[in-house]
Amino acid sequence: MNDSIFQPNYTITPNIEVCLDGIERNQWLIENMLLMPKHEAWFHRDVQVRRSSGTTRIEGATLDETAVRNLAGGGFTGKFTEDEQANINAIQAYDFIDFISDQGDISVDELVMRQLNRYFISTASEMLTPGVYRKGPNSVGDFRTPNQRDVPGLMRSFALWLREDDGLHPVLKAGIAHLHLVAIHPFWDGNGRTARGLETLMLQRSPFGFRKLISIETVLLNLKNDYFSAIGRSLGQEYFQGYDSTPWLEFSATVLKAASDDLVATTTDWNRMMQHGHDLWAAKGWPPRHVDGYAFAVQTGRITRSDYMEITGVSPATASRDLNDMVNVGVLRVEGKTRTRVYYPLGLDAVNTGGPPNEQLPLLVD
Repeated sequence: MNDSIFQPNYTITPNIEVCLDGIERNQWLIENMLLMPKHEAWFHRDVQVRRSSGTTRIEGATLDETAVRNLAGGGFTGKFTEDEQANINAIQAYDFIDFISDQGDISVDELVMRQLNRYFISTASEMLTPGVYRKGPNSVGDFRTPNQRDVPGLMRSFALWLREDDGLHPVLKAGIAHLHLVAIHPFWDGNGRTARGLETLMLQRSPFGFRKLISIETVLLNLKNDYFSAIGRSLGQEYFQGYDSTPWLEFSATVLKAASDDLVATTTDWNRMMQHGHDLWAAKGWPPRHVDGYAFAVQTGRITRSDYMEITGVSPATASRDLNDMVNVGVLRVEGKTRTRVYYPLGLDAVNTGGPPNEQLPLLVD
């Protein structure tokens, strides 16, 4: 293999054009959506969890988003199961992606792709050589990957294309990058996770980063069989130069359109909920800081006293009192006792002023 620049083969079909139009419209909406910086940070924290859970579950891990969220919030210490470690690795990999996304002077090249793989499988056996190109054959199901001797040249050619400003729509370029890394399969392990991370990185380096709030990994998990089928339709059973990326791009564009549709819907509902919350709190004369606590509970599905203290800056006693007040008026429900209490959001339409349900009363007594 020589070091000529990779030349992808594809056709921009009407279906792809329709998806690109929708993606561009959604990107404009998200860029112009009003989100407070702290609320955007909450969204991003949740996206990192969904990305990590999604990309590892595609590979067979079993931890759901709730388990990964608890893992991410508990610090990276202690002895972890294989699935837990895979998710810790993924969280660190996506942190690296976010960092590189903001470093415009650092090219997305072989070093970046190798480092990305190293993060994803950092705790794997040394025999899998994280971040190092494979030295032997590595088949994937029925697909026959390139000869290991060709991998360095293919990766150099690929990296040259990644740096080239060829006028290709950034969404399509990111999608082709995902597919081509899978096609070369340069590493012993973690190729799929690295490819998905590479697409996310390239999108975030482009005008279609969606404020780092989008998770293609979640959609791909939900369409796992279609995902693998689309790769197979483009690559066939054996790697060859000039494979047709069109079937994959039709699927990939659909995935990003679906992910961006979901983000638009989520942030639109969020803004409506925040407006409703502020109006309700003002009308009832409740402390405005409650709104942030309630909003955090809605975003993450739960809130603890320590969460509330971090969000609002109040003392432990005030946090307990505020949260209990919110249970009393019907915007939160509580489980557990004393320090183990967890509060869950309820719909604002059901707000009452007659006190908490009877079954909640024992939980509010220390």
